[in-house]
Amino acid sequence: MGDRRKKRDEAGLPARKAQRLQKPSWKDSRLVIGVVLIAASTLGGVMLADRLDSSVEVYQAASGLVPGQELTNDDVTTVKARIGDGSEGYLMADKPLPSGRVVREVRKGELLPASTIGKPSTVGLKAVSVDVEPSFAATLVRGSTVDLWVSERRETTGAAEFAKPGRVVPRAYVLRVPTTNTGGLSVASSQAVAVQVLVPDDLVDEVIGAVNSESKITLVATADSPMRSSQ
Repeated sequence: MGDRRKKRDEAGLPARKAQRLQKPSWKDSRLVIGVVLIAASTLGGVMLADRLDSSVEVYQAASGLVPGQELTNDDVTTVKARIGDGSEGYLMADKPLPSGRVVREVRKGELLPASTIGKPSTVGLKAVSVDVEPSFAATLVRGSTVDLWVSERRETTGAAEFAKPGRVVPRAYVLRVPTTNTGGLSVASSQAVAVQVLVPDDLVDEVIGAVNSESKITLVATADSPMRSSQ
C-alpha cells in the first residue's frame, strides 16, 4: 500500500531536465570582457616595463686603453647599461666617437666616460724606451701598469756598483711591447728588450738621465696590472 502511494507521488512530480555544458561563444559577453581584461593587463605590463627600463646604449672599451693613444671605432663596442641620471657623463653610442686622445687608463669592458677623450696637450705623458729582461717583457701587454725603479750606477775602483733602488715612477703605463712573428717574445735570448713606458712630463728627464748613465732600471708590475697569459 505504501509502495503504491510512493509511486503515485513520484509520478506527479515534474520531470527534471539534465543540463549539459556548452562551449563558450563569442556572443557571451562575459568571455569578451575577460579577453579584453587580459589583453589590457598584458599591454599595461609591457608599457610599465618600457617605462622602468632606463637603459641606454653607450660605448665600452673593447680592449685596454692607455693615455696618449688615438681612439678609433676598433677600440670600442656598444652595450646597453642602466646609468640613471649620470648618462651625460658617458660617451653615448648614438653619437660618433669624438676626436682626440685617450687621457686616462680604461680597462677592457669598462664604459667610456666622456672625460676619457681630450686634447693631446692634456695627456701629460711621454713614451720612454726602457730595456727589460725578455722573461719579464714576455708577461707584459699594452696597458700593463708598472712601477719604475732606478738603481743609480756608481763607479768604485774600476767596477760598477749600484745604489739602493728607489721608485721613480709609480703606476706607469706600458704603451708598446715588441713582439716576434709568432705573436710573443722569445725568452731564450739574453738580450734586453726595449719596452715603451708612458712617463709623466715632469719625470721624463730623470728617467732619460737614468738610461743615459746606464743605471739599472727595473719594472715591477702592480698587483692589478693586466698581464699576458702564460698559456
